[in-house]
Amino acid sequence: MTQSGNTLESILAAARRTGTPLPLPANEPSLAEAYDVQRAIMRTTNLPVMVWKLALTTPQARDAFGTDEPIVGRLAASAILNNGTQTRQAWPEMFAEAELVFEIGHDLPPKDTPYTRETVLPAIQALYAGIELAAPRYTTSDMPLGLLVADNAMGHALVLGARLSAQWEDSYADMPVSIALNGEVQENGSTTRVMGNPLDALVWLANWLCDNGEGGLRREQLVSAGSCTGATPISAGDSVSAAFNGIEVARVSLLA
Repeated sequence: MTQSGNTLESILAAARRTGTPLPLPANEPSLAEAYDVQRAIMRTTNLPVMVWKLALTTPQARDAFGTDEPIVGRLAASAILNNGTQTRQAWPEMFAEAELVFEIGHDLPPKDTPYTRETVLPAIQALYAGIELAAPRYTTSDMPLGLLVADNAMGHALVLGARLSAQWEDSYADMPVSIALNGEVQENGSTTRVMGNPLDALVWLANWLCDNGEGGLRREQLVSAGSCTGATPISAGDSVSAAFNGIEVARVSLLA
């Protein structure tokens, strides 16, 4: 890691320890440096990755950041919240996104040929509804790609909602999803926002992890596949809920 990468790692790690956002750094790391920072900060927790989260899973989001691929973040088990829980507003700027979550039932290690839909399907143990809670550790969420990746793609926590299915069903490729704030729907979306089909997001991630020295997907890990609804700003006192196919299946409240 370069000196600038080490500096960014240090200040981001300090921001996480103290809960104090830091000014947006002047220098943007390369994508490789940014992932090095992300990995290094995760190592300081001495906890394994239990959630892989995808971001920038729509063409519009990728275009906005000048990239042709999604980006990846990682969370420990301590960042998985129960459905219906209350949590505090940990950062001044926070967002909620409704997401489809895969539970992995057996390892998908590196192999000679890329994973496909057919080869990842047997590894899916369950599908859940989820609400991702995202937050920048900077004083603004308006940042370039390298700083976004270094900041764990703004990954903060995952609310694991209701179990939707024990296996993949084609209906999840194009299912209406909505997110509501204090009982009022903020955005109607769809699982198609996730790379056209969330199953393709899972395939992409399985191959990305193999190609980038992460060892592939592992049994019991969760994959938060990407936002079905876009990011909804939230703050203390708000109650957030997500509905899949018109049924509320995930909820979280921020303490006032």
